[in-house]
Amino acid sequence: MRHQNVAWVLVAALMFVCCSGIQQTGADSGKAEGIIYSIGNEPFTRLGLQTSDGTMYVLKCPKEIEQALNQKQGQKIKVYFENKTQSPEGLILQVSKFEENK
Repeated sequence: MRHQNVAWVLVAALMFVCCSGIQQTGADSGKAEGIIYSIGNEPFTRLGLQTSDGTMYVLKCPKEIEQALNQKQGQKIKVYFENKTQSPEGLILQVSKFEENK
């Protein structure tokens, strides 16, 4: 009975990883695909990414990437991140580069 429970937990975890908008490429790095949005109220807005499963991530980027992504709001893009951390405002992805979906 115990082995069945462990198997179901593993299957559920695998399904979550496969179905979420994030693909892992290293320990804390990976890529995520979704729609770029502005989160929060002026003057305290941040960039966010909403994946196809509805998960919202806060993006932390170098200034030049942030400026480019601000122009892409509402568009579907792929971001590559070097680190992800949990904070009170949600899961933060440290973006290193991005690609537009064609």
